[in-house]
Amino acid sequence: MSESKNRTWILGTVLVALVMGALTWFFGVSPTLAAASDLRDQTDDARAQNDVLELQLVQLRADFEKLPEHRATLESLRTQIPTSPALAPYLRELEAIATGKGVALTTFTPSPAAEVVLAQPVVPAAPAAPVDATADATEPAAQGDATAAPAAPAAPAGPTVPAGMAAVPVSLTVVGTYDAATGFVSDLQSLTQRLFLVSGLSVTGQDEAEPSAGRPATQVGDVEIVVTGYLYVLPEPAGVVVPADPAEPPAALPGAVPGKNPFVPVQGV
Repeated sequence: MSESKNRTWILGTVLVALVMGALTWFFGVSPTLAAASDLRDQTDDARAQNDVLELQLVQLRADFEKLPEHRATLESLRTQIPTSPALAPYLRELEAIATGKGVALTTFTPSPAAEVVLAQPVVPAAPAAPVDATADATEPAAQGDATAAPAAPAAPAGPTVPAGMAAVPVSLTVVGTYDAATGFVSDLQSLTQRLFLVSGLSVTGQDEAEPSAGRPATQVGDVEIVVTGYLYVLPEPAGVVVPADPAEPPAALPGAVPGKNPFVPVQGV
């Protein structure tokens, strides 16, 4: 009797210990271990994010060191394609080139600017599906899936144009000797700061004539060259303010062109 009672107490004690151990594990130890695991994961994620941020910081420092170089490149591009038509400075450049070549710039006629629109690429038509002449006409259409027409090819991705970019059509005329006039056309695209795309050129021989209406005297063998083309303008995006460089001195006013009569107007302006 005594041994049976002791055995019962022992079994009860073991059972209570097991229950208490299970409760301790599920409500005490296990949540603590899970929380510790979550903290380790968060720590690893934070370290990985710090590594990424450090790499980004290194890249930003490198980009900042190249900022003067990027600004110089941007200013060069703005000179070639300014934010406004700026036709007066461009005309002064042309007059200086004409004077240097010994030709007369008789006309300079700009037209209203138009938005630059590129032609869309042509998508080739899909080839027709082959027709089997020996196929049974009564064969169900469902069995002809193998000879179905192939899908139309996707349109190729073409170049894009910056928003707001415009082209200013320009026509100009120079008169002089053949060598001097052709030299002016060459310098027109190589010595000017603006980007100028020549779209047309016509050359007309001249006879001997006296100067009149802004045209110089001509001799037999002289030519008149009419050049048509485009200047380009790219306005600043809305909301973008270009800071001025405080160390940059103000631009000097252009001087008079040597040998040019300032009272003879250029036609078309």
